[in-house]
Amino acid sequence: MYSLSATNHYQCIAYEKNKGAHKEQLDISQEVAYKLYIENTLITTLIASPHDFRDLILGYCLMEEHIESPDEIATISMNRETHRIDVTLAHHIQYFQDAMPTARAVKNTQITVSADEICSYGSLLDSITKAHHTSHGVHEGAIVKASEVIAYAEDVGRHNVLDRLLGIIVTQHIDTSDKILIFSGRVPQSVIKKVHRLGVPIMCSRAMPTALGLALADSYNITLCNVLRPDSFKCMTHPERIQGLETLYSDSL
Repeated sequence: MYSLSATNHYQCIAYEKNKGAHKEQLDISQEVAYKLYIENTLITTLIASPHDFRDLILGYCLMEEHIESPDEIATISMNRETHRIDVTLAHHIQYFQDAMPTARAVKNTQITVSADEICSYGSLLDSITKAHHTSHGVHEGAIVKASEVIAYAEDVGRHNVLDRLLGIIVTQHIDTSDKILIFSGRVPQSVIKKVHRLGVPIMCSRAMPTALGLALADSYNITLCNVLRPDSFKCMTHPERIQGLETLYSDSL
């Protein structure tokens, strides 16, 4: 159902204290580097998994505010020999790299979910693909509602996962104001900025946040749950959206 990150087989010599050394074959995640140009202006070099590039490019351009809507892109072309991606804009769009307006995300603060539902997503990412378990080299993200996976993305880069999700969201016209993001990676402020752009009011990660990530999640009114497991999680910001935590939240006010 979902695209898998590419892996290749590599030989190594593994050592175990009680067993000694032996040859072993590992699945290693593949990554590629492509220079991204918008209207022949070099924007960045993308380091990413080699699949579903259109979602990634669309999401990246929106996330970094190079465009305001998907309609502004006329074509996306990729040259696999030169590792170059060219984005051309619609004829009525004049591109100014440093003068794009700031995009705003909309949050629905009325959404509430149960603590048990949050726990039910503790093993969700493990059940979608085997890429993480075979290579231990990709990050994953899923947009969910009522235990249904609405969108899924994976990539060697955690920021790329969020860019890919945004590409899927705008392409499929997904309303994220009542959805939850399940994420595999750490949550620094750079991740929270992208989550804010996705427009989800609740984010759950298997990993920990940073102090700046927490501060930004709080200011953006994002409910942030970390160390997500099938039987536990730690709610770090805005617990009022999670049923069963209201009393503790009220006591902290």
